[in-house]
Amino acid sequence: MWKNPKVWSLAIAETIAWAGIFYLFPAMLMRWEAHFGWSRVELTLGFTSALIISAITAIFAGRLIDRGHGRVLMTLSAFAGGLLIAMLPLLEHLWQFYLIWVLIGFTMAGCLYEPCFAFLTHVYYPKSKRPIIMVTLVAGFAGTLCFPLSNVIANNLHWQAAVWVFSILVCGLAAPLFWYGATIKRAQNDPLPVARQPPLRTIITPLVRSPMFWCLVVAFACFSLNHSMIISHILPLLESRGVSTNHAVIAASSIGAAQVLGRLALITVDHRLSMLLISMCSFIGLSLASIHLAFAGTATIILCLFVCLQGGSAGIGSIAKPIVTADLFGNTNFGAISAMVSIAHMLGSAFGPGISGLIWSVAGYGAVIKVTGALGLIGLFGLFIAQKRSRD
Repeated sequence: MWKNPKVWSLAIAETIAWAGIFYLFPAMLMRWEAHFGWSRVELTLGFTSALIISAITAIFAGRLIDRGHGRVLMTLSAFAGGLLIAMLPLLEHLWQFYLIWVLIGFTMAGCLYEPCFAFLTHVYYPKSKRPIIMVTLVAGFAGTLCFPLSNVIANNLHWQAAVWVFSILVCGLAAPLFWYGATIKRAQNDPLPVARQPPLRTIITPLVRSPMFWCLVVAFACFSLNHSMIISHILPLLESRGVSTNHAVIAASSIGAAQVLGRLALITVDHRLSMLLISMCSFIGLSLASIHLAFAGTATIILCLFVCLQGGSAGIGSIAKPIVTADLFGNTNFGAISAMVSIAHMLGSAFGPGISGLIWSVAGYGAVIKVTGALGLIGLFGLFIAQKRSRD
């Protein structure tokens, strides 16, 4: 697996796609606020709309992957996303900003983690854990790539140049890597033909009647909402705690590295502990991270602990979701099932920036931190109930 150039290609493509399509928003948020004159809440609504569209269209992307179209889907989505990003510096009106991010939402559904994980699960199941970990180990550096690179380019040139650099990287590098990497063939010799794909309603109906499904929905929705609320406002959040601008940029950039460290730690224990138990630990880590964030400006060690806990827990959780889903529901029609489980997860990511902005405008960032801490505990409870249901 570690010598497979096609899995490496997917890993690098995901890194660039996440950096250029997802992390570019929090990296540029404060610069866009100053340049356009739109409020932080207005700007985050654009990002929220992209993530909502991504959640809504994820199930259709999953069906395309079930039918063997993952290669075309991921390649075209990345290329289109890069082109749309390039248009951001040309905007003059808020409605144009919203339109671009709505369109970017469609591309997110086709080239970020969910379609890639579904593709890898189809190819490697029941041994999909290793390729997924490998991809996320590399892609965990997306934030580490985006925050410092965009900050350096914006400081030395202007923010428009930073956006165009990432547009070129996504179109010129990520898209071709998706095209090459997604040529991996299914190991089994019994792929389901397109004609035998069941109607979507026959997949959805038993899912929505399953209490275990709803427990997973609640758990992973809380997980993504927690991380999205923090990451989308990471720089102003840290500055509100008394962290200097330079240290805030370094901390934001290091969360990606902390995700990688969390995944590396996972490799050492995944044979001895169940993925459900590991997932529960990640929810505890998210709650502890919020506690340390509240005091991040008081000492460097506290700031470092926040970065390690938030990044490490998020890194583990992003791997856990597809694996836990496959373990509980199996590999048949996994693209559609994973997308169904992921809808609430992606809606959590979608509403996170807006909820953070709304809470900040009413009660400040201290209240944001309290909410994120509570979300970790709620998610832990949901996952605990899912474990109990799986044994019934």
